[in-house]
Amino acid sequence: MRHLILVMLLGVSACSSIQKIAVRSSSPMFVDGSSKLIIEKNWEFFREAAPANLKFIEMIYLQDKDNTELLGALVKGYAGYAYAVPETLAFGDEVGGLEESIHKKNAIALYTTSLDYGLEYLQKKDITKQDLLTLDEKDLEKKFKKNLSKTDYSTVLFTAQSWGSLLNLQKDNVALVSHVPKIKFLFDWVCKKEPDIENGVCDIFYAQYEASRPRMLGGNPEKAKLLYAEAIKKRPKHLLLRLGFIQYSLMPSFDLEGYDKEAKILKEEFAKWENLNRDSLEDTSEYKAVEHLNLYNAIAQKRFEFIEKNKKRIFEG
Repeated sequence: MRHLILVMLLGVSACSSIQKIAVRSSSPMFVDGSSKLIIEKNWEFFREAAPANLKFIEMIYLQDKDNTELLGALVKGYAGYAYAVPETLAFGDEVGGLEESIHKKNAIALYTTSLDYGLEYLQKKDITKQDLLTLDEKDLEKKFKKNLSKTDYSTVLFTAQSWGSLLNLQKDNVALVSHVPKIKFLFDWVCKKEPDIENGVCDIFYAQYEASRPRMLGGNPEKAKLLYAEAIKKRPKHLLLRLGFIQYSLMPSFDLEGYDKEAKILKEEFAKWENLNRDSLEDTSEYKAVEHLNLYNAIAQKRFEFIEKNKKRIFEG
């Protein structure tokens, strides 16, 4: 009987090992397939399709919890979806005057999931929550240099994004506000090493960082405008940058004249982005060469729709 139990246990162990090998060998395919969602132009389709993709990767990861490639994909996936969908819808609720937003709650929940996975990822690299919160920048820099490499940059970036977004959505949370230096450290660490990572996420962060903080907390609206201008010049077809300028610089200052100028440009650019020649069945848009910006531009378009719908309320009170 003992021998039978031992054989059964060995069989289960073998099956588990084979399963992990299969998962590990297929991981690049799963991750690559997930990353292709960034070329999706249809915001509604992304909204419906991405959750199933995320849950599938999550299910695979649970079969192989040593697989940091899948774990990194979950950090990025949950952060990206939270930003693209519930945070965008929460923005619509905000500009529409809705005080209680279920979408804001959903965004917080998804960013929390992303951050938790990010912390789990760093833990696997021997960087603990305690390290992040208590080590000074010099010691944290040493630990990052020792334990992390280029393959970790994207995961660290989206961990920082989720952490920062949780703060932006809960500005009355004093504990989170105290984490700002740590969040910025993570961005600085990645962005100094790879400034163009993830198609301009660093540009978005630094401009928004200056624009969204009050002057008394170190914010600099004028510097933010310069950063947005530089980023837009560098990435003219990255329409989320121009939308960010509207959202974080023009709207808070009730600059209707500036808004009308930017809105005109955005309408023209969205028309180019969407251009499809039905006669030849070819996409003749000049944006064809920058398909990697499709999802960013789809998010920008959705947020722009909310602003246009509530333009009078936003700028005239």
